[in-house]
Amino acid sequence: MDFFARQDSARKHTGLLIGYFSLAVASTILLVYFIPVFGWYAYRSYNAPPDIRIPLQWWHLELFFEVFGGTLMVVLGGASFKIAQLRRGGGSGVAEMLGGKPILPGTDDFFEKRLRNVVEEMAIASGVPVPPVYVMERERGINAFAAGFAPSDSVVAVTYGTMTGLTRDELQGVIAHEFSHILNNDMRININLMAMLHGLLIIGLTGRIVLELVGRGSVGRRRSKDSGQLGLIILVAGFALMVVGYAGVFFCKLIKASISRSRERLADASAVQFTRNAAGLADALKKIGGLSGGSRIDSPLAEQASHMFFGNALKGSMFSTHPPLAERVQWLEPTFGGQFERVTQEDLRRQLARFEGAPLEAKKDKTDFVDLFTDPGKVVVAAAVLDAAATPAARPNNPEALIASIGAPMEHHAEAAQRLIASIPEKVKEHARDPYGARMLIYFLLLDSDEAVQSKQMAIVEAQAEPEVFQALEKALPKLGSIQPEMRLPIVDLSIPALRFLSKSQYAAFRVVVKALIDADEQTDIFEYALQRVLVHHLDPVFSGSIKPKTANYYAIRGLEKETSVVLSVLARKGHPDDIGAAMAFHAAVEKIADKKAVFQLLEEEHCTWENLDAALDKLNEGSFKVKKWVLGAALACLMYDREITVGETELFRAIADTLGCPVPPWVVPAALS
Repeated sequence: MDFFARQDSARKHTGLLIGYFSLAVASTILLVYFIPVFGWYAYRSYNAPPDIRIPLQWWHLELFFEVFGGTLMVVLGGASFKIAQLRRGGGSGVAEMLGGKPILPGTDDFFEKRLRNVVEEMAIASGVPVPPVYVMERERGINAFAAGFAPSDSVVAVTYGTMTGLTRDELQGVIAHEFSHILNNDMRININLMAMLHGLLIIGLTGRIVLELVGRGSVGRRRSKDSGQLGLIILVAGFALMVVGYAGVFFCKLIKASISRSRERLADASAVQFTRNAAGLADALKKIGGLSGGSRIDSPLAEQASHMFFGNALKGSMFSTHPPLAERVQWLEPTFGGQFERVTQEDLRRQLARFEGAPLEAKKDKTDFVDLFTDPGKVVVAAAVLDAAATPAARPNNPEALIASIGAPMEHHAEAAQRLIASIPEKVKEHARDPYGARMLIYFLLLDSDEAVQSKQMAIVEAQAEPEVFQALEKALPKLGSIQPEMRLPIVDLSIPALRFLSKSQYAAFRVVVKALIDADEQTDIFEYALQRVLVHHLDPVFSGSIKPKTANYYAIRGLEKETSVVLSVLARKGHPDDIGAAMAFHAAVEKIADKKAVFQLLEEEHCTWENLDAALDKLNEGSFKVKKWVLGAALACLMYDREITVGETELFRAIADTLGCPVPPWVVPAALS
């Protein structure tokens, strides 16, 4: 399946999950209903004369509706509370709940820096902004997970054992596996599973509370016969509730295991496709099998999130959320005999010291956290030129091939990302990882080449930005123009993790300055629009606290003809200054849309505004991924009509696709098409 089919499959899995959950809730309601039925029958039988046989009455309509409403309210209330709690924290909240600590963007620790570099490479290769990276410092097993409601909210977390025990190739395999979960929308399924499990668990917890209350109330008190019988009934009811609640959890665990195993197999396959290095992933799995602790997670909350991890997080369970370890290795390495070589964490550390120069003892980063916000340092922006020797596979050639690359990065994308990141000067990368430096770089990228406009922009920064940021920007001015156009959006991607460290007030001020810099020349070019769209899409939800997964409301292009016309008209007008060229590009794009009954219209120039494009993209985001695939395929056909894709067109397409939740791998060198 391609990216779009996998997204629709993930939505179907979510629907299937809701169906399974509904069955589990229905079963729980019936079991809860029978508790008072049998309780009342037992009470009446106990108090009835010996010669009178009390019949068991199964059906009590009023009681059923009371139990139905109460149980449903408790289960859905528990699930909704958990979803709201997770949504407030997002991916970072899940990582911190499991004991994760963020790795600061400017870390000098060998292992943390190596991990961040791998995550950056995978992110650039996948076409998504670099996610925050967390390490679970108390966990010595080898494991990792990705969490969040959407790629813009995602985080990647690894255990301390993963960070300090795997080689770079092995680490790359594990991180590629986690990026597959990000791209395949597995994170949303995982969080829904956590919420549903919590909702069913509430029933069992209610029974436990009842038992504790009865136990406390009976201590040191004398009771009458009737009150003693009532206490016994309540005790039995509490025990029954606990049993029923955990029966619901039993069914939920079965659901969790069945869905999670299939997603893990897909993630392994996607990781191999991504890195073209099955040995790296296989060797990481072998180390899990060889370690005494394996991939076990010691956190008391591991049970809730066991389905999210790279390896089996629990000591042993009949509800394993992952395929057997030996089976996963044999799929990657058919010659594997099934026996794992025993290793210790000391063995793994010595191996890294010998082959990668890692320190034998882990060193803590001594940088004061406060320094990250108070010392912007010296800014030197050197020339950044892309490696022009791109492989043919990495060059744009046809819409179908580029659409197939969306959400499905290959080996050459990872290699391109490595070259691309390596071509960015170290000082630029250092400042991209610092909250002050990241803001300075964004302002730097928005400065106009016209001296009059640039002077106006500098006055804006001096008046509205923090003094340290303005001073850093002044020092960068002599190097204006040295950053090649192809480097601009990748630098923005590298800067996003650091920008997440801003306070709400700092981010609000930053957004105001960005908007003022764009408006300084009273016009918005393609790059300015693309930059603002990417920043707003990935940072606004984080600072507003309103991370809401998009739901599909349109499953046919005919419900979105107007919005599709806006997108294609903007692309046609921006890429072709003459009316004839724009019309021909527009109609070539429309021909790529499968639904021939849909009617599209090329808009006049005055209607092809950025504001109209924003509104159209927001509406298109309500379409299914099948609809999005048609729109993006048509957009590419429009851009490629003249057999050339410029850097600006690449940036605009990336911003459009990114907004629609379809990450685009790097097109290494936008070039004329053969």
